[in-house]
Amino acid sequence: MSQRSILALMYTVDLLRQRGVECDPVLARHGLDPARLDPNGEIERDRELAVLTELLPLAGDPAFGFEMGQRFGLAGYGPLTMLLMTSRTAFEGFQFGVRYQALTYLYGELSLVPGEEDTALILKPIALPASVRRMLIDRDMTGTFRLVNDLQTQLGLDLAPREIWLPYPEPRDMAFYEEYFRAPIRFDRPWAQATIRNRDLATPLPFHNQAAQELYRSQCDALLARRAGAPEGLAERVSAYLDLFVGDFPDAARAAATFDLPERSFRRRLGEEGRSFQKILDEVRLGKARALLGDSSLSVARIAERLGYSETAAFIRAFQRWTGRTPAKYRKQQT
Repeated sequence: MSQRSILALMYTVDLLRQRGVECDPVLARHGLDPARLDPNGEIERDRELAVLTELLPLAGDPAFGFEMGQRFGLAGYGPLTMLLMTSRTAFEGFQFGVRYQALTYLYGELSLVPGEEDTALILKPIALPASVRRMLIDRDMTGTFRLVNDLQTQLGLDLAPREIWLPYPEPRDMAFYEEYFRAPIRFDRPWAQATIRNRDLATPLPFHNQAAQELYRSQCDALLARRAGAPEGLAERVSAYLDLFVGDFPDAARAAATFDLPERSFRRRLGEEGRSFQKILDEVRLGKARALLGDSSLSVARIAERLGYSETAAFIRAFQRWTGRTPAKYRKQQT
């Protein structure tokens, strides 16, 4: 499981503290010493997501993602910033951004799709808990926009987007989005996307230097290699990740993407630990089911829905397979 810079989490903690939010107990629960967070340190993406899932709702502001993303300045990307600036053209810089996206803070997969007149920079989010999904998508889009804007300022470019897509329903504060991105916004799209004119992307960059570019590429490659290591205790971390969800649990392919692994490798590594994805998912659902059945105000149908079952009967059959008892009998025995 690859790691990422801990800077983004530190930015978020700083912003929340400015709002009067007490972050230290949450950090401590996840094994992070609040007094010793090192800007040069790294953190696993799934672990960071677990922390953010607890912290972000404390902001009490669904638009908090914009504030988070605006903290992602050029200095936070290390050698990737210099690689982008020494590219031949803006388009080549975007290609490098996609190639080395693991060195960013994204919670999704970045791709570049050229068309006849425009190119789409696409961000397909990984499976994210509903409570933080919009904030993290906004953070990633705003952070990417901030990076592009900073590069424009440094290089004298004009890469204004023609259109922005966002993969969630239109919020009430629609005008805020258009004012920030300065482009038409389309909501309820299948993924996040910024569309940029090809002629703007073809602009030569003033600081292109082949020797410097090779140097920064080698630094990026070395950083990727250092951060990418075999996952230790992958099954336990997958379990903790699945426990973040209510209702819409990710499948194996979506979970594998969160851990930066192809699905085949993901399943193989779980197998090496004597586990399977389905088994882990069943264990997580069983743990949630037992806890929810302890709350007599929730019907079995409602519990089935929270566990991601479209039919109550399917949940009852699964629970019987796991425990040898129906949910109703289990609940009665707990009282």
